[in-house]
Amino acid sequence: MKLNLFFLLCLTGLISVTVPILRTVPHRYDLMMTTQTWYNARNYCRVVYDDLATILSDTDGLRLKKEITSKGLQTSTWTGVYKNIYTWRWTLNDIPLWNSTYINWYPGQPDNYYTQETCGIIAAAYQWHDVPCNLVRPFICYDVRFGDANKFIRINNPLLTWPQARTYCQTYYTDLASALNSSDYALLVQLMMIQGDSWIGLYRDMDNWEWSDGTRGSNLPWYPGQPDNYWGSENCAVLYNGFFYDEHCANQHYYFCHTISPKRSQTVRLQVKSDGSVFDPAVQSSILEQINQKLKENGMMENIIVTWRVQPDGNIFHKKKKDDL
Repeated sequence: MKLNLFFLLCLTGLISVTVPILRTVPHRYDLMMTTQTWYNARNYCRVVYDDLATILSDTDGLRLKKEITSKGLQTSTWTGVYKNIYTWRWTLNDIPLWNSTYINWYPGQPDNYYTQETCGIIAAAYQWHDVPCNLVRPFICYDVRFGDANKFIRINNPLLTWPQARTYCQTYYTDLASALNSSDYALLVQLMMIQGDSWIGLYRDMDNWEWSDGTRGSNLPWYPGQPDNYWGSENCAVLYNGFFYDEHCANQHYYFCHTISPKRSQTVRLQVKSDGSVFDPAVQSSILEQINQKLKENGMMENIIVTWRVQPDGNIFHKKKKDDL
C-alpha cells in the first residue's frame, strides 16, 4: 500500500509516529572593522566568538556575502584559511604527529632553520631532527609484509634525498619508516647506530592549507595563479571578491569571526492512515522519503536530518485507541 502524506504536520488517522528533526544552525559571521595580523585576529575571534571564519557550504558563503554587503566592505579580509606549516606527519597513512602517542625531538628541534627544514632524520642522541629534504642520507624503510622484528630495513646504498628515499621505499617495500611507539623507535635506533643519520618518514606538509578550526581546506576558490608564495612565507590567505590570495600572516586586514550555535532537535508527532502496512520496513523507508521531499519542496532541507524515534516497546508505530479518536 502506498502512503500519501498530503501535508507534513496536519494528518489524520489511526497510527502515529514520532520523528525527531535535528537541525544544525550554520555559521553566523561578524566582520571586525579593525585591522589585525592573521594570528592576532584568530586570538581575538577565539576569545570573543568561536574562531576565525570557516566557510564549509554554499549557505555559509551566502551568509558571509550578506555580512560583506551590509558593511559595505570593498577590501581584502582575513578568514580562517592558513597553511599549517607546523603540522609534522608520518608518511605511513599520513598520520599527524600530534595524533601519535610517541614524540622524540632532539631539544630545540624542530627549528626550521632558514625556513627550509621540512624533512626528518634520526640523528644525534638517537632523536629526531628537522633538516632540508635535498640532503643525501641513508634511510630506513618499512615493509608491512614482514613481522614486527623485521619490518624495518636499513638502506645505505644508494644515498638519497628524502623524496627519493620515500619513492625507493614505496617501490620496493611499503614506505619510509614511522616510529609510532617506543618499541618502533628502539628498532630504528639499532639500525641508525649501524649506518648513521638516517631518513625516516617524518615530514612537514608545506601545502597543507586548512581552516583555523582544523578543517581541511579542500576545494578552496583560489584566484587563478594563487597560491604562489610570491614573497616567500605567504602562509595565510585573504578573501577578496570571492577568491583567496595567499599573503604574509603579518599583514594587517579586517577579519571575519564566526559563531556556531549548538545543535537543536525537535520532535514532531504525525498521524497517518494505514491498513497496517506501516509496520513494513520498506513502507517506513518510503514515509521518510516523502517527508524529506516535503521538506525540500518547502525549502527546509538545510542541515536537517530526519530519523524515526523507536517507541519503548521497540516499535516505531503504535495503533491509536478508539476512545482517543
